[in-house]
Amino acid sequence: MLELRNVTKTFNLTGNKEDLRTALDHINLQIESGEFVTIIGSNGSGKSTTVNVITGSVKPDSGQVLLNNVDITKLDEHQRASYFGHVFQDPMLGTSGDMSVLENLEIAYRRGRKHSPFLWGFRKSHKQIFINELKRFDLGLEDRLNQKVGVMSGGQRQALTLLMATIRNKPTHRTMKKDYIRFSEKDHDVAKKEFEDFYNPAYQEFKKEFRAILFDRTLKHKEKRAKLIEANRLFCQKVSKFDLTKQILLLDEHTAALDPKTAKKVLELTDKIVKENGMTTLMITHNMKDALTYGNRLIMFHGGHIILDVRGEEKQKLTIEDLLEKFNTAGDLPPDSAILSK
Repeated sequence: MLELRNVTKTFNLTGNKEDLRTALDHINLQIESGEFVTIIGSNGSGKSTTVNVITGSVKPDSGQVLLNNVDITKLDEHQRASYFGHVFQDPMLGTSGDMSVLENLEIAYRRGRKHSPFLWGFRKSHKQIFINELKRFDLGLEDRLNQKVGVMSGGQRQALTLLMATIRNKPTHRTMKKDYIRFSEKDHDVAKKEFEDFYNPAYQEFKKEFRAILFDRTLKHKEKRAKLIEANRLFCQKVSKFDLTKQILLLDEHTAALDPKTAKKVLELTDKIVKENGMTTLMITHNMKDALTYGNRLIMFHGGHIILDVRGEEKQKLTIEDLLEKFNTAGDLPPDSAILSK
């Protein structure tokens, strides 16, 4: 669960004390695990500031940010990076243009894992994972792994950024243990003992099975490989209950700079990835049709406040006209792109 508790943020754009602008005014917001929340509002209503407070790129003046009931308000942005995947409006952000597609994906895949700069390299197993994931975009990116990202089109680059934000190597034993103890609601000593009592025997059993398959001379290479992959999958599935920090996906108008055809493709793929992985997701959009089509919850911001919060059947019954009426009631005008997208 992600929670913003009584969060306030003001900006002074000119240095003049009289020019203070309140971006967030005592915001309280709870996002349950697995929710797909679409966020709308006029320019300057507080949408992007909310996301930036969550990622840690903007620190609130007051209030708390909690992840699984643990206060992460004081953690810096890089310390939260392994818990959040962030896709920006600008396709140029989120990737390194001077690096290849493969290099960008390898860095994203290792996010949150400690590694030595002297052991930099690519694994064949990782490369195959990247190829399989890129094929789903149907943009031919799987055949361009060695191409520099800087020469790609905006749509290709944004699709790559989306994959980088959602692809994740399974956490190490040490990371999973640390996060389980930190984010579990149980006493730390109890959580530590529970983890070790389950994980250690399960790991020893997996190692024994792995070695038995590896040295089984009756198996052909393909059969052996298939059995090893399946054994690893079952082990990961067994211990996944201790992975309390599955990534939260933050989408800040991630299709706004794309042409309509590419934007539709990226949105459809976003929806598929979110549903397949049960990802908790916040998607800021100016397109009211998209806000109604995607997700199971809709939030509208105005003047640093949440003025509409609906989910489930109530969200499904909403129309664009209902949203326009809510904008008008607030004395606000939706962006031109929201109106033109009707």
